[in-house]
Amino acid sequence: MLDDFGSLIVRTVTASNALPVVGAVVRIFGAEEGNRNITRSEITDRDGTTRSVSLPAPSKEFSLTPTPTEAPYAIYDIEISADGYYSKRMFSLPVFSGISSLQIVNMIPRGANPIENYPRGNVNSSIPENDL
Repeated sequence: MLDDFGSLIVRTVTASNALPVVGAVVRIFGAEEGNRNITRSEITDRDGTTRSVSLPAPSKEFSLTPTPTEAPYAIYDIEISADGYYSKRMFSLPVFSGISSLQIVNMIPRGANPIENYPRGNVNSSIPENDL
């Protein structure tokens, strides 16, 4: 049950974290049965960072027991797109109650003659599930 809130901040960068990606559109989607109706959209600022987005999360109480009956976090997916860069999707980002999480996303620039697909394959990422 998602009866509390955590937050997520997304920072978009390029050139091995040297430069921010300004004006990237970040879409946040609920990835579980209890939060599938949650969608948020943000645009990165001059630092490549979104505002803090408040998202439903399970109560902190689930984090306080060694064998919780429910995962102590909610799962969200994000999709990032920006002019001149390959779009990127990240899956299974955990959001904990009362915690502000920062997700740094390295964006890959498109060349002058962009090809249809990213040259090294898939640009999607999946965060491994936490072992409870």
